[in-house]
Amino acid sequence: MTLMKQTIIVVSTALCLFMWGCSNDSDDDSSEADPSKLVLGLEESYLKHYSGDGDGGLAHITYWDMTQVSEEYQNLEPEEQAKVGKIQASRQHSRLFQPAQVVAGYEATGILIKEEREQRVSLKVPDNWNGYLIVAGTSGLGNEHGNEAILVPWLLAEGYAYVAGDKGLINGSSDMLSGRHPTQYWGIMMSDLAKWAKERIREAKGAEVTRIYAMGLSNGGYQTRRALEIDHESVAAGNERIFDGGIDWSGTYWADERVLDADNDGQVSVAEYGTATDTLVNHVDRATLTMGWAYSPDTLSTPDEFAKTPRFPDAHEDMGEAGYSAESAVYWGYYNTYYDSYKTALPTYQGIGFYNLVSYIYRAELLGHDPEESQAYSCYFDPENPDAEPPLYSWLANSDDRGWTEESIQWALENANTGEFSAPLITVAGEADALLGYYAQAVPYKNAVEQYGNPDLYRQYVIENAGHVDANADGTGDFDFDGEFGEEGMADRLTPMQAYVQRAFRYLTDWVESGNAPPDSKIIVTDPADDVTDPDRLSF
Repeated sequence: MTLMKQTIIVVSTALCLFMWGCSNDSDDDSSEADPSKLVLGLEESYLKHYSGDGDGGLAHITYWDMTQVSEEYQNLEPEEQAKVGKIQASRQHSRLFQPAQVVAGYEATGILIKEEREQRVSLKVPDNWNGYLIVAGTSGLGNEHGNEAILVPWLLAEGYAYVAGDKGLINGSSDMLSGRHPTQYWGIMMSDLAKWAKERIREAKGAEVTRIYAMGLSNGGYQTRRALEIDHESVAAGNERIFDGGIDWSGTYWADERVLDADNDGQVSVAEYGTATDTLVNHVDRATLTMGWAYSPDTLSTPDEFAKTPRFPDAHEDMGEAGYSAESAVYWGYYNTYYDSYKTALPTYQGIGFYNLVSYIYRAELLGHDPEESQAYSCYFDPENPDAEPPLYSWLANSDDRGWTEESIQWALENANTGEFSAPLITVAGEADALLGYYAQAVPYKNAVEQYGNPDLYRQYVIENAGHVDANADGTGDFDFDGEFGEEGMADRLTPMQAYVQRAFRYLTDWVESGNAPPDSKIIVTDPADDVTDPDRLSF
């Protein structure tokens, strides 16, 4: 890639440099402090100090709900306006969580390139840095600001530096249909972030990073798992450890050869991969077929099916076999139709939900297909042919082994989870997760750790009544697909996980830094009508 001109913006000057050096609790020499070094190694770099005085601080808390027509938005620099868009495109937090503390510090952004791996990154270092670093994975196909509301505010308030990337999806979902198989790098990209950020902070602050923790939601949870697994392999080869521990929030599980090789012949056949349920794509495929396209006559995504007891009764057998808990049924119609409300502006999104979209995009990624090559199993509606459901459904129902090939299986195995790590890892998962089914993702990973890894270094806390993303727990969605949003009363039936994740992180740091092992793995009983938002109130 041709090197692009770097843009470096440093606001404040001498006062910021003074604060930057003196605010660090480490024994560094403030004369060595040089925040401009935070952008070294980045293309298209941009550096800014946020004072917290009317600018939302380093966590950008004023950006979450800012409108583009507001004077506040119009007065922002173009780089800051871009951050507003990225943050708002990734809203995942419950509205119950509104951080009050504004943190001052520096943020460096740009493109980090390591060998063939390229990702946009965001590195935040608070003025009151505590000497530690969080390396965050990114959920879904999100950008480098995807964790802005769920992880960044409370971590910065406690003094942690923070770095995250976009997993190489600089062009969004189109990179998944590029034929370049970006998922193969998602694990090692966490190591890239850690090494780069550690060096940048050391040079900028004149002090060493003393602890590095990995953390992430969904695909970011997968990245956390995989980062610790890769680090374990590296340490076994005689290299220095990178990560001291990790928090996996509802992580995706990519099973490896040992798990998928059902006949123990030393290889994973197309048939074995095509019938396995504890893989990301296959168990979502089952949900896609079970719930059906939302505009088909036989779809189960209807208000009447939602209103029955249990909800969607005709789906329970198939969804259960696919790895979804009965508790997750409240979300089945919602996840099957989530993007349908976009159809006015984007007609091809009619009937689109997470299930069919994940099935299509990840299948294309593993098969190495571009948009044209993947038309045979596209999930998108054709407005020119309104009587036909998207081709994905007939593909899944009729293709041999769901169309998988030996080559695509090798790409799926390229960065699969091993369950082997040598630094403490805590998983926090939702029992009612309807995207990454509890029995298809959380349970199989725990089984892999117990069979192949060191279970003494692992805990899994399962939160009752909790789904995949906390924003859904506010109950504002169209759960029964009747065209009206938020009238189903779901807010009092669903539990956000934020406080539980924060409490789990405290268990982790106490485990790593003081040797105090946390409570055993368990299911945490919750009262969804009385959500806990303060981690200080929790003890598992």
